[in-house]
Amino acid sequence: MDPDMQTLARQAQGGDRAAFAELYEQLAPKIYAHFYHRVNGNPQLAEDLTEDVFVKVLAKLDRYQDRGLPFAAWVYRVAQNHLIDYYRKASSRGTVPIDERIGLVDHGAEPRLDRGLTREWLVAALQRLTEDQRRVIVLRFLQGMSVLETALAVDKTEDAVKKLQARGLLALRRVLGDEALADLAA
Repeated sequence: MDPDMQTLARQAQGGDRAAFAELYEQLAPKIYAHFYHRVNGNPQLAEDLTEDVFVKVLAKLDRYQDRGLPFAAWVYRVAQNHLIDYYRKASSRGTVPIDERIGLVDHGAEPRLDRGLTREWLVAALQRLTEDQRRVIVLRFLQGMSVLETALAVDKTEDAVKKLQARGLLALRRVLGDEALADLAA
């Protein structure tokens, strides 16, 4: 557990805007990356969802209690619940937003082509995992969380996280091959 983050959380609960701003600076990039991988690499949607989460975190900050659960894990849980709500609303509308930039020329696309294909393959491979496996793999390897932090964020035991991680990596190895998986874990 990060004692500095816990201190910042207590200060933010007391109305310290600078403390909340620091929490945002530390956590927003991680929440954005979490969403980015969950929304098939749509940067605008990931950014919008991230902003929504921090509005919710600010509104619900008084509900957070330090009971050994890291503040970051609490924020991830808020984020996960927000994502579930987003998909429920999207499926009930029966529509999918279309990127307005379709057809615009991106002059910097060629140098990013190889990285983009790798990202597309990774996103496609992650979609083949179970929901729990995908969450664990993203939190562990793409967000850099420890087993304990991941367990708290997904509300499972450390042993369950280790098993989900092992099964998820095995499934990814089958889909991507050993070389691509080595790049992911590096």
